[in-house]
Amino acid sequence: MKQILSISIILLLVTIGFSQNSIQRTFDKIRNEKVVENASFSFRVFDLDADSAIAEYNPKNSLVPASTMKLVTTGAALVRLGSYKRFKTRLQHDGFIDSNGILHGNIFIKGGGDPTLGSKYFTKKDELPSNFMKEWVAEIKKLGIDSITGRVIGDASHFSYDMVPSSWLWGDMGNYYGAGPCGLSIYDNLTTLTFRSGKNAGDSTFLECITPYYPYQLFENRVKAANSKKDNAYVYAAPYSNFRIIKGSIPKDRDEFNVKASMMDPAYQAASDLEYYMLVEGIKVGKNASTRRIILLKGDTISSTRKDFFTHSSPSVGRIAYYTNHISVNLFAEHLLNEMGVKQYGDGSNYSGAMAVKRFWNSRIDAKGMYVNDGSGMSRMNAISAHHLTSILRYMKRSKNYKSFYSSLPIAGKSGTMRRIGRKTYASGRLRAKSGTMTRVKSYAGYVKSKSGKNLAFAVIVNNYNCYTSTMTKKLEKIMVSIANY
Repeated sequence: MKQILSISIILLLVTIGFSQNSIQRTFDKIRNEKVVENASFSFRVFDLDADSAIAEYNPKNSLVPASTMKLVTTGAALVRLGSYKRFKTRLQHDGFIDSNGILHGNIFIKGGGDPTLGSKYFTKKDELPSNFMKEWVAEIKKLGIDSITGRVIGDASHFSYDMVPSSWLWGDMGNYYGAGPCGLSIYDNLTTLTFRSGKNAGDSTFLECITPYYPYQLFENRVKAANSKKDNAYVYAAPYSNFRIIKGSIPKDRDEFNVKASMMDPAYQAASDLEYYMLVEGIKVGKNASTRRIILLKGDTISSTRKDFFTHSSPSVGRIAYYTNHISVNLFAEHLLNEMGVKQYGDGSNYSGAMAVKRFWNSRIDAKGMYVNDGSGMSRMNAISAHHLTSILRYMKRSKNYKSFYSSLPIAGKSGTMRRIGRKTYASGRLRAKSGTMTRVKSYAGYVKSKSGKNLAFAVIVNNYNCYTSTMTKKLEKIMVSIANY
């Protein structure tokens, strides 16, 4: 009886302690507002020095996290793959080169899961994203090759050919943020569609240009001109499909307006572009570019005896993780997840990657109730809690990879997806966090050294609120400012 009474008193004191601190009061006030009466919350603030929670509400309630899922992925990847790991893309050839400079065979681009080939995040302002192709052609010339009897073949078999995780929505996968991972990715797996719009709202629009060029594409353009300054056009397409529907609107009276879409087949794009640059440099090519996937689908054979003659190395995983979290690049997160599958199971599929990430955290934190379905948070089948996120933040704080992980997080009021949060408050420049946003989902998780000098980790996830996302953002901003002021 005395033991039960003692436990009850302790729980009461903990509850009183939470309710009396400014963080808990701020959170409770917002939680009781009308616009969130139908919402689900998971909230936790953890003192990393005292190793205890100082504020929480339903901390183990697993919810859809949106892009804070990237913390789960990048944390695991930095530790398991190593922050210094680099992806390798290999140029290969089969057959033989005769004394006349003729390659009796094919040139292969063997992808190694690098998401950064021609990426805008790793291309200098005064360079073209395709500049690395010139270096590749120079390496071909070093072999004395001036023509090939075969073709350029893109080999993306390092990852599975699924590209898009099965739990992604049809309305997402054709758009720029729905570009899926490929064993041979290029140009962020994006295509730019350039439109010309009519002078009046409701007028038709005209698709003028597709960059980079990709043959055989069919577009059904339903986009209209509108009294708006925003891109409200959406692309509907499946990976490898040459048919695309574009719906929505773009600003009226524009001679040139760009809409980003996911790329149809990155491996083919890479092979086709290398063929183009070879032809420009006078290297004759016997057959049209293709991919390993297409050749095998046609029932043809492909050589397994190849010779490596050049290796292209990516930036480090640490640098890739930086953009994954700082700019919230979905493609990079999915590449890291798939590479976890390669590392753990020898299989670069979304399924194996998700299993590998979950297995990693199962052995390091209390991961019960954590459901991993992709690396970026695009899937609504993901479910994690504030307890999971603060536990991951706690683990990474003690990891040798903490510096890379911490520096990847945007700074409140200063950079990345947090640049508009906490301006002109104590949080500005002091709080670092990953944000997450999708329809009826808003979340934040990160670190702050509070005004009183406490090192805190925090996470808040809210699903199914009854207000605009911008309104919910302001409410969660108040909570983060209160954490910084604690």
